[in-house]
Amino acid sequence: MLSAGLAACRRGGVGSSAARQNLEDFTLRQSQHGVALWELQARYAVLREDAGEAQLFEPRMQFFRDGAVASRLRSVSGRVLIDTHDVILSTGVVLEALLERSMLFTDSLSYSSKKDLLSTDSEVRVQRPEGRLLGRGLQAKPDLSEIRIFNQRSVVEKGDS
Repeated sequence: MLSAGLAACRRGGVGSSAARQNLEDFTLRQSQHGVALWELQARYAVLREDAGEAQLFEPRMQFFRDGAVASRLRSVSGRVLIDTHDVILSTGVVLEALLERSMLFTDSLSYSSKKDLLSTDSEVRVQRPEGRLLGRGLQAKPDLSEIRIFNQRSVVEKGDS
């Protein structure tokens, strides 16, 4: 059974509309059987109940494996779908996979909470100790232990210029 907690440390100017709330220090956590799976934080969020989503400003995510942080993800903006907890990130998306010693760079990235998969149709660059991978389109585990790059254009081996 999956569980999630939603916390807003402070509410900003809510106005008279109950369908829209401005939240500072937005946090959403997902766990399974008491074990943390991931945590999403944003400096600021606009919760739109009528649209079933929260717009995120400066979102950051952490993914956990065996109780430790396995990867960190950040972007300029994004949104989270309230019913599914799927996250869509855009503009300057960077994922750092600590255990795999890899970095992923793209302009948009979606996370499926149910499938535990990252995906994009955008240009991607993955930097690993053994080299760089470039392409368009990707499916990957959040810790980058499994990566499929579609329309791969080149592989630059370590030491190549």
